[in-house]
Amino acid sequence: MNIVETIGTAAVLEQLAALKLARKLRGVNPTPKTEQECWNALLEEIADVQVAVEQLQLKGSQAFAIEETVRAKTRRWKQRLLAREENNDESTYPGKPENP
Repeated sequence: MNIVETIGTAAVLEQLAALKLARKLRGVNPTPKTEQECWNALLEEIADVQVAVEQLQLKGSQAFAIEETVRAKTRRWKQRLLAREENNDESTYPGKPENP
């Protein structure tokens, strides 16, 4: 079974948008697209995901489970960023798009 069969074409495209932006920001195997074009593609994929979530109309325990997961992931990100600061790691994230 390949990745497209496992997660679906749409999910693969979303991953590719994020990977193109990451490669552009790191300068490793960059795409010919501009950084702004990469941000625009990623933002479009995020909007698609938000529309899909809204259409699911999750309620009750499903919505609570998602909120709990978001809180846990946010805590983990904060911990990682604090650890990076404490270790004086200068490989920081370049930033957000100028005009999304």
